[in-house]
Amino acid sequence: MKRETITHMLNTLDESYIGEAAAFSPYAVQESPERIAHMKKKRILGFALAAALLLSLGMVAYAADLFGLRALYANPNRGEMPEAAAALINAQEAETAGEGWQAWVLESYCDEGTVLLTVAFRADEDYILAPASEDPNSPLWTIGLTGEGTLGDYALREGKTLLFAEAALGGESLGLDGSSLHFESASLRELTVFFEGTRRGGVCGDVAANCAVVVVPWAPDEGEPSAAERRSLPVTLREGCGEPLGVYAPAEPMAVPGVELGELSLTRTPLGLRLRLRMQLRDEEAARQLLTLQLEGVEFHGSGVLDPDGECVFEQGQGDFGESPTITFLDWDKETIAEVRFEKIG
Repeated sequence: MKRETITHMLNTLDESYIGEAAAFSPYAVQESPERIAHMKKKRILGFALAAALLLSLGMVAYAADLFGLRALYANPNRGEMPEAAAALINAQEAETAGEGWQAWVLESYCDEGTVLLTVAFRADEDYILAPASEDPNSPLWTIGLTGEGTLGDYALREGKTLLFAEAALGGESLGLDGSSLHFESASLRELTVFFEGTRRGGVCGDVAANCAVVVVPWAPDEGEPSAAERRSLPVTLREGCGEPLGVYAPAEPMAVPGVELGELSLTRTPLGLRLRLRMQLRDEEAARQLLTLQLEGVEFHGSGVLDPDGECVFEQGQGDFGESPTITFLDWDKETIAEVRFEKIG
């Protein structure tokens, strides 16, 4: 069975549940290799350590302490979650179950630009949990095992059924522009999904959302997977407030070939600086040369997104942009196309 078969079954969710993760490219975002790499990123915990910790702490403590939202947020590229954001992490209680598996929402974080969620899966003894980004032909290391062979080979040898699991977050009030998933396997029967979504913005207060969990079973003696099992769990997210830092106008609106630059707005959220830049397409062919942008003095760790309204959005920036921020626009060779100064107007 090919990976596309399972992917097709998982992708029958409503589009509001699952967005696409992408490094910023206004008119060629589908071609970005960073998007593929980001979606496939995994870290697998050694089974000996996981087993010892499970015995000493129990399942609930294990899920909260080892694979909590704060720990899964951190990685070598962006470092630890800021304390201001960590203080806004909320415990969740929604749970569900299917044929041979259980799932529950662990923790959430939400501000006007970013939403984070962790969902834990646990399988019965006759099953093996695997990330939905894999398939029966994937190597054993994708679920933390060593040796030769595939997931399908191992399941056949052990007489077990593979469960490919995924979780996503959606809801009209959430206003997602894009999202990505990261998977953590602690054992053959335990899997945690880390969901990170980019929002168009909102207002401080509670936000109603739906957590969709999907599991596709595949028995090794069958040629095709069984029908996907889907559950929808209501989740209430508590949005942390951001601090508006200003609205800025470009000194040279036509400096970037193919686009007209509009207003730049900067906001400080608990996770860092949030940048929104209006960009109107003028020449599609010329605009294809634009890959990304950089704000002088600030390093952004969230993905850049061009939303349907024509805004470039960057999240989770750390640094100081000064009184008159300067944006550098880069092409696909990371060469400078233009440098544009912005002046504060509000």
